[in-house]
Amino acid sequence: MPFPPLVSPADDLGDDYVRAHAHQLILVEVGAAGQRRLRAGSVLVVGADEIGAPALTHLADAGVGRLGIVDGSPLHPWDQYAGLPGYTGTRAAAWTSTLQGVHPSLTITAYESRLSADNALELISDYDVVLYAGEDPAMCCLVDDACARLGKPFVWAGMEAAQGRVSVFWEQHGPTFRDLQPMPSPYFRGMAGALKALGGWLSAVMATETIKLLTGTGEPLVGRLMTYDAMSAHTSVVPLDRTPHVRPGKLTAAEPFFGLLSPAAADAARESTISAEELKVMLDNEVPLLLVDVREADEHAFADLPGSVLMPKKEFLEGDAALSLPQDRKVVLFCRMGIRSAEALAVVKKHGHPDAVHLGGGILAWADRVDPSLPRY
Repeated sequence: MPFPPLVSPADDLGDDYVRAHAHQLILVEVGAAGQRRLRAGSVLVVGADEIGAPALTHLADAGVGRLGIVDGSPLHPWDQYAGLPGYTGTRAAAWTSTLQGVHPSLTITAYESRLSADNALELISDYDVVLYAGEDPAMCCLVDDACARLGKPFVWAGMEAAQGRVSVFWEQHGPTFRDLQPMPSPYFRGMAGALKALGGWLSAVMATETIKLLTGTGEPLVGRLMTYDAMSAHTSVVPLDRTPHVRPGKLTAAEPFFGLLSPAAADAARESTISAEELKVMLDNEVPLLLVDVREADEHAFADLPGSVLMPKKEFLEGDAALSLPQDRKVVLFCRMGIRSAEALAVVKKHGHPDAVHLGGGILAWADRVDPSLPRY
């Protein structure tokens, strides 16, 4: 159902702004009144990744007057969409510089940090809408709880392999993220890979939902979940129901790494994570160990650690791989980032290997800090 617009119209658009956004001004669904509301609107985007970054460009192109970007992650070589070759700062700073150069009338602020329980309320309170795309349940719950406390709508999207989901969570008007996912999920898109082109689709839908909220047009996905399966080209929209849950009295958020894991994996990894440097010392000193790669065969063939054996995570979670591990050597598990190996570690520890460990940061950490010649992916 339609909702009242979130913001009052701006008094004046300015000639340059009108020329830049004439295509929407003549659109019946937006019109001059809607464009004035977009000019007065503000959106906080948490995470300028493959979904959040293109969403920023859509919002800026639509004429949203003020944007905030929360992302302290360094700009990686594969973040080419930021348009700043050779830039070595954070994603937030890179996107701020890029968008301000293209949209002179846009007010944009970079928050070069991670959203946390300490700063969430302060940052979110200054914006009309919050946009976050992610599967980390700790971060999703943090944004959901902060938005619920402040009465702000939360536009969310999640990506799982080749499937995307989008919804608008708004405590006063319908179900929220805690209703969609009352129990933390062990899924993280780094575990099973992701179809990166899907991020563009999700970003466009999220930006469109935000525009509808700001202008009071159309029917936002409040209380509904849209799912898109890219492989079958099938899209569905289903209603969400309220579920019994209790919001914490104080905002909380797990530390970044453990927030991505199931509770069992987080417990296993908390005391049994070794660094790339520690693993190198063990290998250099010829410590008896079994180095187990829990990635998939194609990944193993592309980049590997010396002397490792391939045993995909599925063989631990759904099979009896843990029972086949030797007892006379220390078991060291690794994957790409340290997520899948932590999940496998929880199983291994339950089957007679209490001293098993896994490589924090995975093979990427090894490539960063031990062997820069190793291919990255």
